Amino acid sequence: MKKKILITVAIMLLAALMTTLAACNTSYKQDALPDSPDASAKVSSNGGLAVKVGNYIYFINGLAGQDGDNEFDDVVKGAIMRVPLDKEGVPQRDKVQTVVPKNVYNSEESSALVVKKGYIYFTTPNDENNSDGEPKTSEMILMRATLDGSKIETVAEFDDYSLTYRVSDNYIVYHRGTELRLIDLNDKKFKDTLIESGVGTVIFPDYADNENALADVVFYTKTPADPYADHNEVWAYRAGGAPVEAINGLNDFNKASLPHPGGYSLSLIGADFVGDSSIRLHYTKTDSGANKRSTGVYSYTFGEDFTFSESAEIRYTKGVTYTAIDFVSDERILAVDSDSIDMIYKDGDEWKHIPVVEKAATVMDFTVSDKEYTLTYLESDVIKVLEFVFDPSADEVITLQDVTTKFNSEYNSDWLGLDLIDGVVYYFNSDVLDNIYYLNLNKVDSRDVRTQIPQRLGVFSAQDIISMLESGEEEE
Repeated sequence: MKKKILITVAIMLLAALMTTLAACNTSYKQDALPDSPDASAKVSSNGGLAVKVGNYIYFINGLAGQDGDNEFDDVVKGAIMRVPLDKEGVPQRDKVQTVVPKNVYNSEESSALVVKKGYIYFTTPNDENNSDGEPKTSEMILMRATLDGSKIETVAEFDDYSLTYRVSDNYIVYHRGTELRLIDLNDKKFKDTLIESGVGTVIFPDYADNENALADVVFYTKTPADPYADHNEVWAYRAGGAPVEAINGLNDFNKASLPHPGGYSLSLIGADFVGDSSIRLHYTKTDSGANKRSTGVYSYTFGEDFTFSESAEIRYTKGVTYTAIDFVSDERILAVDSDSIDMIYKDGDEWKHIPVVEKAATVMDFTVSDKEYTLTYLESDVIKVLEFVFDPSADEVITLQDVTTKFNSEYNSDWLGLDLIDGVVYYFNSDVLDNIYYLNLNKVDSRDVRTQIPQRLGVFSAQDIISMLESGEEEE
């Protein structure tokens, strides 16, 4: 009996050792997919659950979650897949291919699929076990893969998912806690360097289709060393360079005209690209005076030297603030607050604002032709399209013409919400085990329910098929 026990223990220890060695030497090698886009392929709708690269959509094949199957080469749900588009920009569903058989997951909405210089960047739960043999799925690995899937490598490892980051051509800048850090993608070991500590709010510009030379810039706030200061500072950091103070809420303004001697406190809203080498920062500003006369929405357009001049700052509102703004042009802005989408516009020397959608909503897309606007927005999980005429010179500045419901299906937004690419919406269908579906909004007719039925894009995992059989569910 004792001999048998010793042999059994030896076998168990050997098996554990082999498992550990396998985990430490995980190979992600696989054959390259043919006809793949190259590093120069045009990328649009970057940073979401679906990204258009050349004539392909690269997408996350459903939401498997933090504890989903993550053994390389076996993963189906949560894997990175791709599909070619037809002439109308619609996925050719019968041509789906797996690119990276790893479970893509995060808890930060800003952290999804990012494509830069021929690589796909993504995060995945740690696929190793701890000393107790339990999966370390609460830890996160940042990885990248070539567009053909032939090269997959680990960039960095973290003990949780509590960071936000932005990928540029040569670097990754990330914010974690009160630190801003840099990962050098040119370094073979992906060197990680501390850039700044004591960081407050960080703004990463969106992965916009019109990215320019300043696509590697981030803005962040800092509190002055003086604990009694009433102002704060905005800093700019260009990946690979050195931080620069962009706006000092006290020293960059004429002290004689300050509404309060303590200066201004600035809160960052966002940033967008202007031309080839400028970036426009949007922010709210207020003071510590009794009347807070400075409260409002502002912007400043920086060049590559990040110098600030008070005279070039633009103020759009007085006493009114917004949570997000989209520039239609230099003099027209779609602004979002808690209960409406407004148009901010310049009328002579005065800035005015007027409601466009008088409900809580989010801007998804818009097109403009002279005075005619088509606004796609999300209202209570429903996608609507509003057509209106905007004419500041007319008695009726905004003329609402038509509102159409384009999408009204259940979707999972625990991590990522809806992704809209060229009029096609992609999402995780919560009615069908969070698998990825799509709907071509360009073909939706509100009078014909058949045009409103979404289509499954990805591949069901074996577990999903079993779950549907056990529950008696059927695919829509």
